[in-house]
Amino acid sequence: MKKIFLLRKWYELIWLFGLRPPLHKNQTRGWYGEWLASHHLKKNNYKFIAKNWRSSLDARREIDLICIDLECLVFVEVRARSAKALNLGYFSITKAKRKTLLLACKDFLRFHRNHYKVYRFDVIEVDLENSGETLIHHQNVSLFP
Repeated sequence: MKKIFLLRKWYELIWLFGLRPPLHKNQTRGWYGEWLASHHLKKNNYKFIAKNWRSSLDARREIDLICIDLECLVFVEVRARSAKALNLGYFSITKAKRKTLLLACKDFLRFHRNHYKVYRFDVIEVDLENSGETLIHHQNVSLFP
């Protein structure tokens, strides 16, 4: 676990200098997508609460980014896709994944009772192409099928 954390920090240092990671690995593609999404949200004045938050009830319940936009709590799922992907990041969220995300959001709200009255769920899809990246921010996405 510590080795993976150090590897991720190493990649983040490389990205700060404008270099792209090897995008043939799913894990690095995901890290890079989350890094790009967090920089996009910082530019839009979102305040970060947590990154890769996991529920203590079930480790599969993970939320990529949790932020505050004005007075609204925002749960963000980041979907990084290669140029060869058959479907877009927004449409790659399956029914089972939506259910897991909904349970993770409920767990976070349960652990932080009465702190947040207004909340929403966003999806940021990062399309990684050979020439550059395209980032699309979908706000207020419904998790119900």
